[in-house]
Amino acid sequence: MKTRIVIAALAASFITPIAFGQGMGGYSQPQSQPQQSSSGGQQKTSTTTTTKTTYPQGVKGYLDQQLATSKDKKFHVALNGKDLALSPVKFHEEKKLGGNKSSTAVDMKGADGKVYEIDFVSSGGQVTGASVGKVNGKSPSSQ
Repeated sequence: MKTRIVIAALAASFITPIAFGQGMGGYSQPQSQPQQSSSGGQQKTSTTTTTKTTYPQGVKGYLDQQLATSKDKKFHVALNGKDLALSPVKFHEEKKLGGNKSSTAVDMKGADGKVYEIDFVSSGGQVTGASVGKVNGKSPSSQ
């Protein structure tokens, strides 16, 4: 059973970015091709640019955006006044909290070799908060 869940989570983590246009190459604006005139003389070109602000949906989209905009391509969170640079390792199943809110835990590995469980709270598909839930499987206050 756990194997099925892990396989499904891995498949989702690879398929989701592709399905939403956030694959390895990133998002690129479509470019229009210059129009060729049949007169053979001057060429006319037309270009159209559209700027659209999109907000990431869910924890995966939020993390993709945070990693893409970070200089070191890491997710940063503070713990006991120290900045932690983390890389996602495993996404846990989303838990419904009620009132259109949910919580998703993500295991992330730090440069210190420790595994941090970060709890993300979402409301209406938008991430509203993140906190360190566990460090190497234990409460952060016991570290």
